[in-house]
Amino acid sequence: MSENATRTRVIKPHRVVERAPAGAVARLRRALGTAGVYAIGYGNVGSSIYYALGIVAAYALGATPIVLALAGIIFVFTAMTYAEGVSMVPTAGGSVAFARRAFNDLFSFVAGWALTLNYIVTTAISAVTATFYLSYFWPPFKEQPALAAIGGIVLTGLLMLLNLRGVRETARLNIGFAVIDLATQALLVLLGISLVLGGWRNLFAYRTLGPAYWPEPRQLVFAVAIAMVAYVGLESAAQMAEETKTPTRTLPRALFWSVLTVLFMFAALPIVALCAMPPMELVSEWGNDPVAGIASHLPDWNISLSFFQGQILLSKLMMPWVAILACTILLIAANAGILAGSRITYNMAHHRQLSSVFGHVHPRFNTPSFAIIVISGAAVAIILAGMHAKDLLLRLGDLYVFSSMMAFSMAHLSVWLLRIKEPEADRPFKAWPTIRIAGRPISVTATLGFMACAAIWLWLAVGKEHSFGRNIGLGWIAAGFLFYVWFRRRQGLHLLRTAVTEELHPLVTLFPTPRRREMSQRIRHILIPVHSMDYAEQLSRIACDLSNLYTADITAVYAIEVPRSLALDADLGVQMQEARDILDTASHIAETVYDMDIETVVLQARSAGVAVVEYAAERGTDLILLGAHPDHPRTRDAIVFGATADYVARNAPCAVWTVRAEAGTAPDQEEG
Repeated sequence: MSENATRTRVIKPHRVVERAPAGAVARLRRALGTAGVYAIGYGNVGSSIYYALGIVAAYALGATPIVLALAGIIFVFTAMTYAEGVSMVPTAGGSVAFARRAFNDLFSFVAGWALTLNYIVTTAISAVTATFYLSYFWPPFKEQPALAAIGGIVLTGLLMLLNLRGVRETARLNIGFAVIDLATQALLVLLGISLVLGGWRNLFAYRTLGPAYWPEPRQLVFAVAIAMVAYVGLESAAQMAEETKTPTRTLPRALFWSVLTVLFMFAALPIVALCAMPPMELVSEWGNDPVAGIASHLPDWNISLSFFQGQILLSKLMMPWVAILACTILLIAANAGILAGSRITYNMAHHRQLSSVFGHVHPRFNTPSFAIIVISGAAVAIILAGMHAKDLLLRLGDLYVFSSMMAFSMAHLSVWLLRIKEPEADRPFKAWPTIRIAGRPISVTATLGFMACAAIWLWLAVGKEHSFGRNIGLGWIAAGFLFYVWFRRRQGLHLLRTAVTEELHPLVTLFPTPRRREMSQRIRHILIPVHSMDYAEQLSRIACDLSNLYTADITAVYAIEVPRSLALDADLGVQMQEARDILDTASHIAETVYDMDIETVVLQARSAGVAVVEYAAERGTDLILLGAHPDHPRTRDAIVFGATADYVARNAPCAVWTVRAEAGTAPDQEEG
């Protein structure tokens, strides 16, 4: 957070005077509903059709729609697993969070490391495909794949620089482009069915289903496996758990609608494509930009109306539009890969599964700079490794499926095991059907999904074909495992046991503990008074977790007690800088770990306790979180850790929760 973003308030008797620096702006709360999560999820999954159609058609030929439908069944199983997992573990991380709860740190690391590779390949394949679609404006991109690879490298480098400076796509931008993308794909389907197929009745009677276009059995089986490349953006919706209103209900609902939309689009678009052109032309001429191929084969539209008569050249209108839209959507997907990859490695560093260097934050831009550089550099390295191959997208597709199937397999297995380990745990959404074996509830979809995803992964891992994806994928996993073992041994940590445990320990509540439904109606603003780096980090994490559940704004305040020998609005340089450093810690945790914004305020007053209480009353705060030292002697007269917190707990106009830090982690310095 920049220095100007922290506001200073001088607390005087019975009134609050605000002194805001020039350029300071109010922060907005991020709260996604079903429509927002649906748009983001579909935006990531739907973007894959721009390259997946060509990759799948290269193996499935005329059976492409059938192959995508079969892969869609596995996609349904996976979506149901993620819906149950997120409703049970409503935090960002997807398969990583599921694995940590179901197994241990080692299993969670493997899931996270595979997911990191998935995000790296997302960046690489999206950036390269974007340049192929730009070939409409500059044909050499399509004629020379090496130039397209160089273009992908340049785009990745630009996205890296943008992310280093902290420029991120907003939720509204994602939603807007996802809606435009969905509308464009729907328009192509409608135009194709009306003008190419001759009506809806011919939707399942396309001509390229004959024996001449049918692949060999082994090729067909592999086509089903590689077709999962079209459905691997599903993790993105799970990553939105900590920015979603009531994620236990919203995410399963959004996943359901995403599944329906994706299945329809991924069935209709291949049929339209194969009716517009034979499979061989789709693979040879339009394999790298298949949706552009559909647009190019749209026939002219003759219109004869009373007020207009003429011919509309649909292909001339749609091709530049598809090129620009595809490039934009794919760049957003590539940027999302860098964001998600750096975010997950930063989180793994916090859980001491990776070196702390992955948690390094740029001193000026407050971004995880090292993680961003590593993710972007790895994407560039993968592009360089295959840039001279004519089938670059096919190779990247192999690696994409390898990493995603490993992450999906672990998600299925984790949710399957949690059914056995925690059968009574709260699951607002429970995947069906469920069978009982030896008295244990077993998820049928998680079982079938794991078997299918694990089989596809093993096919790629031990098969003789497609060595590019196998060699890089296995090398990535092996290198990560060796580093994990070395790092944990060097840190003196157990390989399996959880290294970082975060728990909420409410000690004092001035009101009876309300039910969650009542809390969701009551808590709209959370205040966290901080006075040290450790408390700033811990309280910001807990406040962000609560904000995800109750959709609340968060404000972190640092209260400076001004001596009576000085004016209340005196310039306190050293103390002000210390306050801003501590508040920056709270803001940094919220932004980098939770991708959430919190407001920061410095209070200057004669009494810190009075300042916090008065500020809470003025803001209409619903909950105050206080940090308590675990070793501090608690007495009837000093219930928390000092006079300031005691005053706040006794006089606050709202509920007060105190949170005990783990022994040995809180600072020796006490407030008040």
